[in-house]
Amino acid sequence: MAKNSISPRKYVDAELSALRAAPQVQSVTSLGRGEVLLKDYQEHLSVDETLYVLRLCASGCQAAGRWLDGLQMSRRGIDLATRNHKLRDKIAFLAITGNIHSFLRNMHLAIRAMHEAIFIAEHEQLLEDQVKLLQGLGPMYSRLQLFETALSLYQRALDLSGENAPAPIRIGVLNNIAGVHCAMGHPDVAARDIETAIHIAQTQSSRDWLPHLLHTRAEILASQGEIKQAIAEGDAAMALLHVRNNIPVQLRVLMDTASWLVLIGDLDGARLRLTEAVALPLEQSLHEMREELALARVKLERASDNPKHALDAFDDYLAALEDGKKIALESQRVATQFVEDVERTEARGRRESAAINELTLRLIETQAEAQRVDRQVSRDPLTGVLNRTAFELAANRAAGGASQPVALMMLDIDNFRAVNTDYGHPAGDKVLEAVVERIRQALRTNDLLGRYGGDEFLLLCPGVGPRTGAAIASRVLMKIASEPILHEGPAVNVTVSMGVACTQSKTLSTLPYLIKRADAALRRAKLAGKNRAVTVRVNA
Repeated sequence: MAKNSISPRKYVDAELSALRAAPQVQSVTSLGRGEVLLKDYQEHLSVDETLYVLRLCASGCQAAGRWLDGLQMSRRGIDLATRNHKLRDKIAFLAITGNIHSFLRNMHLAIRAMHEAIFIAEHEQLLEDQVKLLQGLGPMYSRLQLFETALSLYQRALDLSGENAPAPIRIGVLNNIAGVHCAMGHPDVAARDIETAIHIAQTQSSRDWLPHLLHTRAEILASQGEIKQAIAEGDAAMALLHVRNNIPVQLRVLMDTASWLVLIGDLDGARLRLTEAVALPLEQSLHEMREELALARVKLERASDNPKHALDAFDDYLAALEDGKKIALESQRVATQFVEDVERTEARGRRESAAINELTLRLIETQAEAQRVDRQVSRDPLTGVLNRTAFELAANRAAGGASQPVALMMLDIDNFRAVNTDYGHPAGDKVLEAVVERIRQALRTNDLLGRYGGDEFLLLCPGVGPRTGAAIASRVLMKIASEPILHEGPAVNVTVSMGVACTQSKTLSTLPYLIKRADAALRRAKLAGKNRAVTVRVNA
């Protein structure tokens, strides 16, 4: 399509439609079209469109062996997604970053990227993304022979997916769990898991998974010494794979089946499988499997006493090794440059953050000062609880909220005047502070506490009926009387009396009346002998 024959926006729309219609796999063809959009039409792309094209190009670069370009595309996508709060897109770019580093054997960077993606998915409660990422992280630990860690990740994915998860997700997790159990030498457990997965695939229209499941079952059978059954399962998996374009899985099944045929002495059958594997279009990204395939052919031809074919296979093995060395060198270069790019980006971010902090520091200090002044105005200077005015404002706010039961409590220290007379006012202040601390320990986090005046305090407990209100009051009484209060003079035994008025929150709009009812209940507690609480109901 000629660039100037139509308007830029129409060109962009046409190209995006074509890209979305193409198979959603890593595509070098799509990569070229995407790069043109990013280079020549960036100003015509929305944020979502840019993220889509960047993701497509990052995957395409991975397929084309342009790993550093793929990482740089992913970094652009991560930055753009972060700035625009597109966390799901950020997860996708982190996963691509992890996959590229994993292929390049930069396992530390790969695992770090996947963990960051999982953290975001957990924070945003994206369960399906968590499950997929955990399944992507597990093989990375398996490559490091950390099977216990991989198993724990798969088990966590299974727990998150739950019984009602889509069948493909449960099948994938169970297949991975079975594979790890087999690698750990637990074939019986692995067999149980794979049979469950096969049953789900056959009964819930997920037959696309059957080749993978049959191959895993073949591996389990081989580990149990059932070689002929393993070969049959491998051939059954391959028959299904012939109609699918999944080269890595086909290659793995053919090589495994060939190795089992060698074990039973069927060298011709093994050669047929390896010949079929050689005929597959092997991309550069499969260099490790190419090495394994060539080495398997060398061993087979040596066992068949066929030196010419063995030498041909050995040449292929050397070529695969050479490609592997090139990729290893490229991996080191990519990892170094990637880390340097990230460090430069982070350093620039730190400089920008420092500038922003400098500009906002005075504002923060002003806000902190305002909060300090507000606290001084609303708090009792001795005990630190709400003063009377602040408590009344809080009660009025509660009155305007959703209707709920509340308990308003008035508390008075028994014989407090005698404390001031016998021990002095400093001791009285100490008693007030200690009583407040013990009240706080007995209350819930959302209960309000204020000083009404002198040695009288008000407590407001939302969501509390008469029975619970009486229980809270009893807890306060016990906490205060539990042990003497210490000060510079002799210890002081302190008790309190309480009046509890239980009502509905809208009654708080007539707070003086409600306080009067709580005060009347408090006087009844005093007359009844003190160190007790009296509860009354107040109709709304």
